Amino acid sequence: MNLVCSGMKNLLILFSFFVIFEINAQVYLYPDSLRQALGKLEEKDQVLDLLRIGFYYAQENTDSALHYVNKAENIAIKYQDTLGEIITYRIKGVVYYESNRPDSTIWYYRKGRALAEIAGEDLQLAHFDNNIGMYYWNKGLLSEALEHFYEAKKSYDLEESLYDKAMVSNNIGLIYQSLGDFDKALKFGTEAHDLRRAIPDSIDIMTSLGNLSYIYTELEEYEKSDSILFESLKISEALDYPIEESKSYSGLAANLERQGNYSEAENLYLEAIAISKGLVNQSHLMNRYAELANLYLKTGRFEEAARLADLSLKISDSLQIRSANASALMTFAMSKIALKDQEEGYKALEDYNKLTDSLFNAQKAVSLSEMEVRYETEKKEQLITLQEADIAQQRSINRMQLFISGGGFILISLVGGLWYNRSRYRKQLEIQNLIAIEEKNRLKAVIEAEENERSRIARELHDGLGQSLTAAKIFVGNLGKKPGSDEEQKSKEKSMGLLSQSIQEVRQISHNLMPKKFEAQGLIQALEEMEELINKTQKVDFQLHIADLNIKLKKENQVHLYRIIQELVHNGLKHGDISKIDLSAKEIEDTLSINYRDDGIGLSEEKLANSTGIGYQNMKTRAGILGGSIHINQAEHGADIQILIPNSP
Repeated sequence: MNLVCSGMKNLLILFSFFVIFEINAQVYLYPDSLRQALGKLEEKDQVLDLLRIGFYYAQENTDSALHYVNKAENIAIKYQDTLGEIITYRIKGVVYYESNRPDSTIWYYRKGRALAEIAGEDLQLAHFDNNIGMYYWNKGLLSEALEHFYEAKKSYDLEESLYDKAMVSNNIGLIYQSLGDFDKALKFGTEAHDLRRAIPDSIDIMTSLGNLSYIYTELEEYEKSDSILFESLKISEALDYPIEESKSYSGLAANLERQGNYSEAENLYLEAIAISKGLVNQSHLMNRYAELANLYLKTGRFEEAARLADLSLKISDSLQIRSANASALMTFAMSKIALKDQEEGYKALEDYNKLTDSLFNAQKAVSLSEMEVRYETEKKEQLITLQEADIAQQRSINRMQLFISGGGFILISLVGGLWYNRSRYRKQLEIQNLIAIEEKNRLKAVIEAEENERSRIARELHDGLGQSLTAAKIFVGNLGKKPGSDEEQKSKEKSMGLLSQSIQEVRQISHNLMPKKFEAQGLIQALEEMEELINKTQKVDFQLHIADLNIKLKKENQVHLYRIIQELVHNGLKHGDISKIDLSAKEIEDTLSINYRDDGIGLSEEKLANSTGIGYQNMKTRAGILGGSIHINQAEHGADIQILIPNSP
């Protein structure tokens, strides 16, 4: 999990609210002047100024902040000021966020979002999606966060505010950064940085510079990263802005650490920690402790590593964001084990495995690229709708022109008709081009899903298998030091358990890539293996019916068909609440007909078309590659899906 970016989340949430009040980042409105201004306003006009005061107190005095926000809410309700009431819920959510009350935070965000949706306030709806995304992000629920950020981006793309566009692009980039997808992180991070340069906003520019420097560090382009960090440090020192100053020192230290210069890296980390101790937001200090603890672990200073990692974990626990601090948990576990404090080390290692398992499961990893493709597709559909509306409007104008011109202006009418036909032809070409681009994006969905599958496997190898083998290595290293002791026996048991777990993980990863029977014998045997594995769980009755079927498809095309079936089965297991699956396959006039049925909650074309992922789109694309199609049949209970594929080499 990326520790560098979690510290900026609170700041980003607060900055997002300045847009509501049209406050430039260089302008500050203090409570005293605002209170004086309130006396000159009628009660019904006081809502926004009261919210400004409440917002100011959000980080410093929760009681004062709620006093002003509640007063604003009462006035908004009294005078039926719906927009004021919507904004009130946003500010109240921020106040509770800053006071570490996450349940109240999300309750007010959802309440305000529902009201914004009813009122048709699309921009406010986007603001709420962004804030809810932030909430999920801090909880470590990255796919949920990204979904809300993309929802916000769709609306912001249609607005003029560069600030909003930069903010949400920055957030999306940080999610990809957390997931290690640095190409996408660089794309969205650069987009946010360019927009912030155009505003301009020095504080947000520093934030973007910090994000870009981290990406370049991960790409091992240290000179670029250092150059960006020195620019950010220069701005932060000029503005006396310690948050970014601390992060700049931390980034420079990380680059030195990557290049093996541990002594200078330690000095810069200590400088960053000294600055962070004076900050109100303790998440920055949490990150700095974790970074230096990891350096001490690398250099064998285990006691210092455990002490700093423990300090970092205590802060994350107090902020209720341990999910953003997995690195400190692993550092603490490895340090304790190295110090022969086996019990505490084992416990921390188990906690780490539970945490990472919950954050990086396969389905969530795949769903991230699905949401991006969904956003891009819907964006193209919006453009097509606008083009069609433009054509309809032009037709109306042309009809009016013909009506007004009358019979005496036949020549003008003919010229107008020719112009109209040419215009309509041009518009149709534009629409066809947009449709072609959309189809291209849909085809890319398969490729991107495969790339993300590779990334998922890499994460599984690193975060699961890699950590298990590392821990096993430590335990094996302890064998023979105290022969016959309880500690010796415990290390042996732990070693065997971790190695068994690693073997099982390798088997699972291998099977997810391609069932072993597929390579040896083909599609039918792979489906039989799928049936066997699912039935072994004793939770779902999987019945496969294949009668004298001669598969003529090439091996690569059989893979496409297997992936379609695999997607259907996995979707049913995950979302369908099923207890039975029937899968049948037969050949009808050189066409393979595969029927999938289950007894779950059921599916429909409309439901799948409006789903949040590209799983269905991926299946349709694969079927299209094979020259086939997928059909959703009406069923009283459960899902009934038919796949038709030409059975030809």
